[in-house]
Amino acid sequence: MSEVYLHGIETIEQNNGPKSGVFINTGIIHVVGTAPDANAEDWAYNRPRMMLGLDGIAPGLGETGTLLDSLTAIFAQSTQKASPMVIVTRVESDDDVLMQMTKVIGSLFAKTGIYAALRCESDLGEKPRILIAPGFTSHMPTDGIASAALTAGGENFTEPPTVTITGDGTGAEAAAVINSETGQVTDVYMTKHGRGYTNATITLTGGGGTGAEATVTLGKVNNPVTQELLIVARRLRAGVIVDGPNTTPEDAVAYRYGFDTDRPMLIVDPYVKVLKNGTLVAQPTSAFAAGRQSVLDYEKGFWHTVSNKVLEKVVGVARPMEFSNDPSSEVQYLNSHAVSVVTKKPSGGYKFYGSRNATSNSLDAFWSVRRAHDVMIDTVELVCEPFIDEPISANILEDISETVNGNLRRWEAKGATLGGKVWLDPKLNTKEEWQQGRIYISWDAEAPAPIERMTFLFHRNLGYYERLRDQAASGVATAA
Repeated sequence: MSEVYLHGIETIEQNNGPKSGVFINTGIIHVVGTAPDANAEDWAYNRPRMMLGLDGIAPGLGETGTLLDSLTAIFAQSTQKASPMVIVTRVESDDDVLMQMTKVIGSLFAKTGIYAALRCESDLGEKPRILIAPGFTSHMPTDGIASAALTAGGENFTEPPTVTITGDGTGAEAAAVINSETGQVTDVYMTKHGRGYTNATITLTGGGGTGAEATVTLGKVNNPVTQELLIVARRLRAGVIVDGPNTTPEDAVAYRYGFDTDRPMLIVDPYVKVLKNGTLVAQPTSAFAAGRQSVLDYEKGFWHTVSNKVLEKVVGVARPMEFSNDPSSEVQYLNSHAVSVVTKKPSGGYKFYGSRNATSNSLDAFWSVRRAHDVMIDTVELVCEPFIDEPISANILEDISETVNGNLRRWEAKGATLGGKVWLDPKLNTKEEWQQGRIYISWDAEAPAPIERMTFLFHRNLGYYERLRDQAASGVATAA
């Protein structure tokens, strides 16, 4: 209450207390693609456009390019209860593969191409949670810069020097590491491999030192579109679904080990087959999987995985792949290396199969678990925003705690987490920190892992013969 003088009566409305939960729309897909024949007014380049389920499909997209196929695949997963929410970004078409990937990637600063996902919340009021670029994530350029090697460490470096790559290609970037005690550069590594190089040189400048040198090696590199999708995903706390090379199992595994990310990332290989205009054609699987996951979010919850779910409209797989529990089968081989597949299960239907992310961190192994934790973290941050700049007090701390606990109870009741609690760590919450306006609220949760392996233990029991004998003896005695 204020300390301003008043001679009379007033009523003060108290708005303190725990904040009610917020609900994040986790099923929003951002898809990037081409549509050369689209109506330019309705489908401007690099302008995100929202489609609110089946009823929101906009006309004028045309028959060519990748977007029509992608949207058809996504909305084919709709059910009576739910259909996906999709944000579409159309980019220019180009016959050159590398130039086309450049246009799909777009610009971080101009928010074009896949980076248009970063403007969706400000432009459309919604933040995408599943990022895809069907048709553009399979190709692995053979003319990128595969690696950089340090040949001379130099001397007197006080900070990492700037690494510059020049050549006839585009997009390659690298960084350096120094030893602050010796003043030498100890490593140079690629952060972006680029594309279109037939020759390239690398120089190290600045950082207070001199004499550091390095060389580069050209070769097959990661898909640039996938690499940039992960950058966007980190900014949005989103997940990505990408298509592998659609060639051989060995290529698919090599593709997977090009990435190690903390983002939910499903790599699926090979493509699927659908009937289009009377002909069986192969199409990228990512759009089908994204649509199925979106509907699953709406019908069951964000903590459920798309694995072992039927992909509608699919009539086959581009590379024959029979389901088998044999560890040496292609399905098991790819799944064991965190590559998902589409296979015809004995129970029927072509099903997406595989839930593992492209990561070396066992805590983030499963797609559904990492996504669930992302949603919980976002929710807690969003619902507690009103507490910012309130004076520190016991009541405020209790309200924050109960706000988080309320969400944890709701998630536990629905099955999104196995449990959760909130606490104040006295080692972090010192009087000095509080005096500076910094409080630390610790909380935990654990989304349930999907059942990936089910083992039945079968036992023999000869005692059942005795039961049979006793039953038979009783029947014989009754008949006599």
